[in-house]
Amino acid sequence: MSTPATFTGSSPDEVTAFLADQRQRLKPFRRVLVAADRTRVLDVNRNEVVFPGVTFGHPLLEAVLRAAGASFDPANFHTPPTGQSTREFGCTARYPWAHDRIL
Repeated sequence: MSTPATFTGSSPDEVTAFLADQRQRLKPFRRVLVAADRTRVLDVNRNEVVFPGVTFGHPLLEAVLRAAGASFDPANFHTPPTGQSTREFGCTARYPWAHDRIL
């Protein structure tokens, strides 16, 4: 496992650009772990991208989940889990084959 890349921006566009850059460096994303102090995006090799301070109720959490390709319910993804300190969201396949060739 390598040293995790850490996000330092403050807008949803910066989240999208940051994760797009990290997607080129890492293997496919598998899960997003949201804790009380940070959010981590893990790839298949357990390499991670860290978003310090982005947690439940933070305005950038939805942008992180969408950019990582996580499966989540928009109605209750900000709800912290009861009895647990971390909530996990699985990531799905991001782009189908030849998606850029369809007009």
